[in-house]
Amino acid sequence: MKITLFGATGKTGAYLIKEALKRQIEVTVFARTGSTFEFDGVKIIRGDLTDIKLLTEAIRGADAVVSALGPTKTDHPSDLPITKAYKAIVQVMSNEGVRRLVATSTPTAPDPDDKKFVFTVWFPAILIKFMMPSSYNEMVAFPKIIRNSNLDWTMVRLNLLKDRPASREIYLGLCGRTKHTLTVSREDVGIFMIDQISNDKFIRQAPAISNK
Repeated sequence: MKITLFGATGKTGAYLIKEALKRQIEVTVFARTGSTFEFDGVKIIRGDLTDIKLLTEAIRGADAVVSALGPTKTDHPSDLPITKAYKAIVQVMSNEGVRRLVATSTPTAPDPDDKKFVFTVWFPAILIKFMMPSSYNEMVAFPKIIRNSNLDWTMVRLNLLKDRPASREIYLGLCGRTKHTLTVSREDVGIFMIDQISNDKFIRQAPAISNK
């Protein structure tokens, strides 16, 4: 099996790579131009996230695309670079016939079937909206690109990520319809996301995941 991974240079990316390699999955990482990212055992393609030619080179022949792209800085650009990247990624996936996309998102980007006015969603979303408006705008924009695509997508919605060992004890489901906490282990996220590559249970769904 082959996957193309975006967002590998972030903290969650390392867990995704380790989990994929553990399962003997061939990994191609797409890293931004100028990135110093290195990781043994993976192929690395560097370029702009909207470069159709390089994206095609990275995605062609993959069985799935896995992405941990998302805003990580308080001074996130206001021109929605991640949303633009997803537009290009979705286009190339469609062109190349690669249908499976497993991507991270957040409860800030609502699902139509979420229960409204859930504190663990509402409170963080309000904080992000007023303290990091550019990040907030990105968080709610790029999931719409994924939802409106013709791909077999799963968006794994996360709150606060923690660098702690996997517990494999998780709450999983829509916000307000499943109990959730505010934190989740990056290792648990890595395991769950790689599981979804060959699991059709959550296709075209956006479950939230948190630790018990």
